[in-house]
Amino acid sequence: MATSRCLASHRVCCNGQQIHLGPIEFNLLCHLIENGGKVCSRDELIGAASPDNIYVDARTVDVHIARLRKALKSVSHRSVIRTIRQAGYATEEQET
Repeated sequence: MATSRCLASHRVCCNGQQIHLGPIEFNLLCHLIENGGKVCSRDELIGAASPDNIYVDARTVDVHIARLRKALKSVSHRSVIRTIRQAGYATEEQET
């Protein structure tokens, strides 16, 4: 998936199409991309994506990941985010 993003404008483009994401989904995607292929735990993702003053349950991450997957699927036929049972989530590594 050819993904580019601009942190200043909070825009994500994939395959030449802009994807509209909420702030939490945007932060999740940024964190997953920055950790390229590394498994990120739900707690780690909460810390990276949620405002400090809001309590977020670990299962809430699942809801936001589902929304993120749906948005990405609308422009790419590849599965971009892997679920790692009992561990968390990771991005699929790019094929070379």
